[in-house]
Amino acid sequence: MFITLSFLNGYMPVDMQKLIQNKDAIINSIQNRGPSLPVQIARDVNLTLLFASAYLSELYGERKIKMSNMKVGSSPLYYLQGQEPMLENFVQYLNNKEKEAFNLLKNNKLLDDEKLDPAIRVAIRFIKDFAVPIRIKIDENSKIFWKHFSVPDEEVKNIAQELIGKKKEKKVKHTEKETEKQETLAKKKEVKSDKQKEDEKEDQLEQLKRKIEKISEELKKPELAEQKKEMKRKERKPKIVEESKFVKDLKEYLLSKKIELLETKEFSKKDFLGKVRIDSLFGKQEYLLIAKEKKKITEEDLTIALHKAQLEKMPALLMSPGDIDKKASEHAKIWQNLVKFEKIKF
Repeated sequence: MFITLSFLNGYMPVDMQKLIQNKDAIINSIQNRGPSLPVQIARDVNLTLLFASAYLSELYGERKIKMSNMKVGSSPLYYLQGQEPMLENFVQYLNNKEKEAFNLLKNNKLLDDEKLDPAIRVAIRFIKDFAVPIRIKIDENSKIFWKHFSVPDEEVKNIAQELIGKKKEKKVKHTEKETEKQETLAKKKEVKSDKQKEDEKEDQLEQLKRKIEKISEELKKPELAEQKKEMKRKERKPKIVEESKFVKDLKEYLLSKKIELLETKEFSKKDFLGKVRIDSLFGKQEYLLIAKEKKKITEEDLTIALHKAQLEKMPALLMSPGDIDKKASEHAKIWQNLVKFEKIKF
């Protein structure tokens, strides 16, 4: 039997009072526990992971809770406004470079993006829960700095002024030293003979030549490394993965139903993950498409589909030539604003 997608049907609560109570219980759980995983919240409020994930998705959409960029395993953390400092309890789940970037930022409070090691510069952009990018105007130029999320704006201004002041002071001192050095050299030159001046010029030219050679060699190192990388990239032959019959039939089916395939994220012989767009009465709607070649779609399949879509911040569309079992079907009806199922026939 083919189930037609409906865009007029909305959220179908079984018991509105119960739904409100469950949402309140989830908020209380996060308030008591702090940043939490869906599985922990589900256990606290005595719900299945599917229902807990659906409630969390709705609460996040209502902006009553927040979701971390950091992942514990494959799942984000959910927390309340004001619990941001508690996310630092999960820093161990960052990779090594991200931890290094976090510790550097926490210790210094403010970091100049230009002065960061390239690897740290990349890592700091991935710890969005802790690193806040700001632009600071210095003379006529604008520079990117990173501040630790807990540092107040007023303190950031003071630190920035101190950093900029030290930089300018260092520059002035350097200029003064150079001037003194040049004046001293000029005086010495006045009392030297022509022969001494000639010898000195030769020595200086030789030193300069050595410096240029050294700098040239240093510059060649990253260039050669980059050339080697480029050669390796060219040598690598792109791996072509042939689409299975299921994937090909699925794409033809989408085309026949005028469902626009926006992106293919991944696929295997019996699975497909991508983004699609469907015309509705209210305009175009995007979905995370999860297609499975299975004889039976279970509650676990719904839970996984909902969780993947939740990470993409979009509703899920689950497709399969198989039937959906009774329990999963009941859940799909209740949460049809978040996850939809369609049986497909090739």
